[in-house]
Amino acid sequence: MDRIEYNDLEAKSTEIYLEYRISTRLGAPLSNRFPTGKVPIEWLKRVVLSRLGLPSSRVLRGPGVGEDAAILEMGDRVLAVAADPITGAVENIGRLMVHINANDIASCGVRPRWLLCIIMLPEGSGPSLLERIMEDIHSACCEVGISLIGGHTETVPGLDRPILSGFMMGEAEKGGYVTSSGASPGDLLIMTKSAGIEGTAVLARDLARILKGLVGEDILKRAEGMLNLISVVPEAMRAMEAGGVHSLHDPTEGGILNGVWEMAEASGIGVEIWEASIPVAFETRAICDALSIDPLKLLGSGALLISAEPSRAGGIISAVEDVGVKATVIGRAKERGEGRILVRKGGERTQIEAVEQDHLYMVLDRYGVGALSKP
Repeated sequence: MDRIEYNDLEAKSTEIYLEYRISTRLGAPLSNRFPTGKVPIEWLKRVVLSRLGLPSSRVLRGPGVGEDAAILEMGDRVLAVAADPITGAVENIGRLMVHINANDIASCGVRPRWLLCIIMLPEGSGPSLLERIMEDIHSACCEVGISLIGGHTETVPGLDRPILSGFMMGEAEKGGYVTSSGASPGDLLIMTKSAGIEGTAVLARDLARILKGLVGEDILKRAEGMLNLISVVPEAMRAMEAGGVHSLHDPTEGGILNGVWEMAEASGIGVEIWEASIPVAFETRAICDALSIDPLKLLGSGALLISAEPSRAGGIISAVEDVGVKATVIGRAKERGEGRILVRKGGERTQIEAVEQDHLYMVLDRYGVGALSKP
């Protein structure tokens, strides 16, 4: 496979970034290819969000930048619905699929209840792989209290690893939910756990052959165990019970920085966050240093962003910590005209922009699929 090397870890604009493509096997011009991972925001707005079919008066919250789920009116109840694939991992993909989709529903302040799943296996796969994936899905569903109610399973030509896609639903009273767009100037921004949780666990497991020469095996073992921190359902439910929550958001691709940007973009506000206050686990820091990537731009599922009324922030933190989850104030929401600012540890103030490519995918692009552990 032909490869083009990056001159820099991260391109500064979509136009430049789209020139840095990893593979030429598809034969398309380099300038017409997206980076691995989420489609860039510019193209999401231009191509996807402009083509949404017929409008419906029952859609209380539809698709938008930074929104975790849609909200549908169901009489005196609402139905929260969300869909997410697992494409950047090989091991534990069943568990990841359940929790990532459950997190999107919980980030609306709604308890996840029902799951549909599409499982696509590489051509030539046998029963053992499917059994392992289904056992992961079953156990994760039991942990969170979710029923698997349907889906589809098939083997697919051209795949080099399994791909899973989930569709999650949850139900709540009308008005008993929040959205990413609810943050208001003056809110305190609270973050649970630490940055780059999912990315750390995935890299430790799926890139182990490379990392074993760069990071101690004890660190890798603990990093793999961070997969157990992926669910945000308990803290989201406790935060909602405490009251004063204006917005919740699940920072996934692009890490905590992209999550903050998405919440600010959805809410139409400015924001200031403080790097020194953002928790980064020792294991995450070690792996990111070894791979020369930014933990604040690493796949962040497992953390939860909470935009809260300042007078209620202390109660929210206490409620979250009652279920054994650390919570930290990392910044404040501001008026849009004040910008979106990251205050670095040395005092430098830099603009927070949409992250063009999650650093997990950057690493996978750098080393190629051949470096991954095989299912």
